[in-house]
Amino acid sequence: MPGNWDAAALVAETGGVAWHLTSRAALPMLRRHGLLSAQALVALFEVAEPAATELLEANRDRFVALHHPRHGTVELRRQQMWDSKLVPALEGSGSTAAQWRRHINGHVFFWLDPTRLEGLRNADPARPQVALRIDLRRLLDRHGAAARLTPINTGAVRHPRHRRSLADWHPIGAYADPRGRPPVELAIPGAVPDLQGLLLDPWPQP
Repeated sequence: MPGNWDAAALVAETGGVAWHLTSRAALPMLRRHGLLSAQALVALFEVAEPAATELLEANRDRFVALHHPRHGTVELRRQQMWDSKLVPALEGSGSTAAQWRRHINGHVFFWLDPTRLEGLRNADPARPQVALRIDLRRLLDRHGAAARLTPINTGAVRHPRHRRSLADWHPIGAYADPRGRPPVELAIPGAVPDLQGLLLDPWPQP
């Protein structure tokens, strides 16, 4: 297995594919704006305070629809970062629960492990999702300097013992998980615009 997980090693190990899950209803928005983090969506949809901070720093235990006269409607995903589990999981990390959620909400996430992808895709049968195959080499050419690799699903905390901290976030080429776990998640801050040039397949139908 690669030691530092640089771009070449990631492409070789994954077959050059990263995955992103989205709802079919979101596809028109993705064609116009690319992939936007929750924080970028809240800004684009001009959500006023204090609602904007609430959406980004409190756990969203339901899907939240945002409406805008020009951009239409989009949904923010529900989350699994309840205080009861997240606070003890962050103990000693230097991050509060609100800071961690805002950090997560500031990133766009891609899966590097198809097995984990399928688990997430089947997590809510009532809300079918579309898996987008992304050209990993091109994605890293554009965003590799800011991208981070993680060995866990950083946005879901199912048990207080599932410890996490910013030390789990490694730059490309400097991945060094102390437990020897391979990277399973790729996070890019802000947004990934011009998604058309990154798709390995034709656009799915909305």
